[in-house]
Amino acid sequence: MAEVFTLKKRQRFQFALEEDPGKVYSLPPLSSLSFEDAQLMAKLGDETTIVKQGEKIKKFILGKCPELEGKGLEDMEFYEIFNAYAMSEGKDKLGESKASPNS
Repeated sequence: MAEVFTLKKRQRFQFALEEDPGKVYSLPPLSSLSFEDAQLMAKLGDETTIVKQGEKIKKFILGKCPELEGKGLEDMEFYEIFNAYAMSEGKDKLGESKASPNS
């Protein structure tokens, strides 16, 4: 049987800040990132310092959630958000292949 690739629609990653649990922020699924954002993600592991890596992570998150600017988040809290985002994306595969019923 031939395999058929099915592109799954991914949900946005949602999170809130403890001090304002009613406000929900979201980041797009990795599969819907622009090429520029995907390039940034691919190069994160190439950074030689936590500072450089953290700056890119913070820039990415603030680019998608600009309302977080001025909320008093510490640098490492951006890491926490990003790690939770990356872990949530790792749970799903980007697509799935199934045997075609017609093959």
